[in-house]
Amino acid sequence: MIDTPLVADAPASLPERDRPLVIAHARQGRAHPDPAVAAVAVAHVRRLNRRDRAVRQLLLGVGAVSFFGSVLAVTIAGGEVRDAPWWILLVFLPAVPGALIGAEVWEPGERRRRLRPLLETPNLRMLLERAEPCPATPVTIGRYRGLRAWWPVLVPSVAAVGWLTWRNLHVPAKPLDGLAAIAIGLIAWALILLLVAVGWLVQRWRGAPAESSDAATPITVDESGLRFRALPDVVAWSEVSAVDLLGPSPAEPETPMAVRWSLHGRDPIVIKADDMAQPPETAIRATWAYRPDLRWRPVDEG
Repeated sequence: MIDTPLVADAPASLPERDRPLVIAHARQGRAHPDPAVAAVAVAHVRRLNRRDRAVRQLLLGVGAVSFFGSVLAVTIAGGEVRDAPWWILLVFLPAVPGALIGAEVWEPGERRRRLRPLLETPNLRMLLERAEPCPATPVTIGRYRGLRAWWPVLVPSVAAVGWLTWRNLHVPAKPLDGLAAIAIGLIAWALILLLVAVGWLVQRWRGAPAESSDAATPITVDESGLRFRALPDVVAWSEVSAVDLLGPSPAEPETPMAVRWSLHGRDPIVIKADDMAQPPETAIRATWAYRPDLRWRPVDEG
């Protein structure tokens, strides 16, 4: 049996001699037969994922500071700039990668991420099949904060970029005119969002199901059941019918890694691994601790 932790949280690199076989098995949705190699493969992919996520957060942060700093500069200048547009363009340029990431058009390591369904999902499932449940003690799965943890840096950065940009525009300050221009834009966006909300309410009134069954972190797993931030009530263990690991596969390479709790008579609850501060297997094994009957069938050792 492979006990806690399933995958060591340390830099790992998949040896070249093992890589072809790992990829070949994963192309068929199978794990490497050696648990040690499977664990290294998962650790290797996670290390690359952490690197890509850090780059993604960095570019989003730089893009946000650039964009909102430019908006602040234009606001100070009165809502329009005519004499020195090149400076505004120069400041807006770093916002492009962040905008592309925010629109899900491009992500760092996109070409490398195509290996993700070939490695992580089947090998992690195999490790879970051989794993024991966590001890039956309350476990809280925290929330991955990402850019939220950088607000103390982002806010003064926006102020600094906005002020420096305005200074280099060489235009007089007209903040009241700028605020009036922004107010007009906010009113337009408010009308658009109102129309979207009305459409959503009409669909719900007609009985259309919710488009998403995602819940939110943090998650608390204890003897009473599952507690989710987005749900007002505790999900009792008697309501849980299964717990599964979702992830990329050769057939669906874009499926995100996630944990799904199936419920009796209700939509399942899904938490993406990228939203968790702990790895997804922690949530699954904590569930097994209180509901051992939901544990997956161990793989055939023969």
